[in-house]
Amino acid sequence: MVGVELYLLPINREKFKRILRGALLTTPPDLFSVYSILVALSGSVVGLIVYSLFLPKMKYGEVFFSLSFFLIFYLTSILYPMIKMRTRKTKIDLKLPHAITYMQSLCNSMPLYEVFKSIFQEKDLYGEVSEEFGFIVRDVELFGENLINAMVNLMNTTPSENLKELLEGLIVVFESGGDLQNYFATKSYHYREKAKKQLEIHLKTLEILSEVFVVVFVAMPIFLIVMISTMSLLGKSIGYELFVYLYFFIPVGSMLLIYVIDLMNIKEDLSLTRVERKKIYYPPSIISEKSAEIPKKVEKRSFKDLLYLPFKAVKMDYYNGIYFSVMVTLVLSLFFYFNKTLFRFVESFVSLATISFCIPLLIAFEYRARFVRNVEKEIPELLRQMLNLKDIGLTLQSVINIIKDSKIGVLSRELKMVDADIGWGATIIDALVEFINRVGISSVRRVISLIVKASNVTENVRDILLISIEDFEYELKMKSDRFTTGFAYLVIIYVSFFTFLYTAYSMQSSFLAGLAKLNVPINLSGSLSLMYRISLILALFSGILSGQMEKGHILNGLKHVCVFMLSSFILFEVILGGGL
Repeated sequence: MVGVELYLLPINREKFKRILRGALLTTPPDLFSVYSILVALSGSVVGLIVYSLFLPKMKYGEVFFSLSFFLIFYLTSILYPMIKMRTRKTKIDLKLPHAITYMQSLCNSMPLYEVFKSIFQEKDLYGEVSEEFGFIVRDVELFGENLINAMVNLMNTTPSENLKELLEGLIVVFESGGDLQNYFATKSYHYREKAKKQLEIHLKTLEILSEVFVVVFVAMPIFLIVMISTMSLLGKSIGYELFVYLYFFIPVGSMLLIYVIDLMNIKEDLSLTRVERKKIYYPPSIISEKSAEIPKKVEKRSFKDLLYLPFKAVKMDYYNGIYFSVMVTLVLSLFFYFNKTLFRFVESFVSLATISFCIPLLIAFEYRARFVRNVEKEIPELLRQMLNLKDIGLTLQSVINIIKDSKIGVLSRELKMVDADIGWGATIIDALVEFINRVGISSVRRVISLIVKASNVTENVRDILLISIEDFEYELKMKSDRFTTGFAYLVIIYVSFFTFLYTAYSMQSSFLAGLAKLNVPINLSGSLSLMYRISLILALFSGILSGQMEKGHILNGLKHVCVFMLSSFILFEVILGGGL
């Protein structure tokens, strides 16, 4: 056990302990402080190695790089739990209105503890809120606490002030025997309004970070182009400082900024979600010995699906597109290997290889994203039709039988399959669960799971449908507001990048080329190649950042990477280089 005297961080120990708890890190503060020092010392060694092997020598270079890497690694290790805690807080606050909607729908039909436990079991739907409610379940079932004490414990440790406020009021209402449903309805509206304000703050933060990127990683390279042109005019090669900035500071700084934004961002949930259900149970005595071979057969079948049914494999998991990206890139690499003189610059191969790698994964990701968005747009209309038919006294089975022929969109086929399942003898619950598994969208699963859960405990699902419609439309509006604001930042990055390309074009075609005609000794080819290299580095990181600003997901940036890479290729290889 590490003693208290070894706590070496410049933060109050108890405060840092709460930060670690909020970040769900189990390392004690004392041990974490020791780890931070060890990580920083390791970083110092890495800095010395990088300087010794890859960088030109300078006065006090060993001291500068060892101290720089020490501070970078030390600050990163300290800031990591803080960033993670703040990220969890944001995720809790954004998921909390949905969890309150769930609690509002079921609090009159189930005991409050069972509602907490039900949310804890739905981690795919409620994320960090489920993790927090898991502590209530742990305290009650493992530690023997009563529900009130378990809520007090969570209230004292959660990083979310909103959840703390909810639990404080809930304890009072629960102990006094008040109306829980009315309390949750009031809190749901209150936290939705707070979530809107938090989204505005989040977008303002992204705006600041995007401006930092533009100034440091786009405007500075423009200045760098002017420096390169001036040095070419004087007959000098690139200096040590420019070398460090170009090949170290821009890539490392961009990656750190992208990592921080990725931690902060609330991403679209495009993953395939399923509800595991066992419909039939067999005693071990009648299970064949050959059953052990089934997992191997399933694995082989999955590999065959990837080989022979690429669209199905990509639909199940868009990351399967990486396999096709690798294959396309390898084929293109072989083509360039046997046609080395096709391009004037080696950088042209890098740009086209990057584009070829991005396109298959981009297609897979955008296909899934488009499907998810189309389905989500149709869910409110589906719920309204169900609500209207429920108002005239029809059962849920009859409602589905009627609306299956309505022209809802991509959900029409799924509703027909639900009706067919019921016709073949499945219960309405099983048919809806299969519907969830076929669609595989977490937001749809959240709504349908709520209806399924309510159908298990009550016949009156009208109020649940009303609550679900309101909750889903709120989520769609939040996504729309996020995209509208993010699009403005996307335009800023585009303008900045193409300003860089225009500056490079002007300097190379007008200034340097004009001086070359006057017989001034200028290395036009070298300066052009260096500008090309800078543009590719900026194209990669500007594209990724554009995707983060637009939709919040790094893979959203693949299409922007392709646009920027292709623009650089056309400018430097075709226009300035005279290639092809």
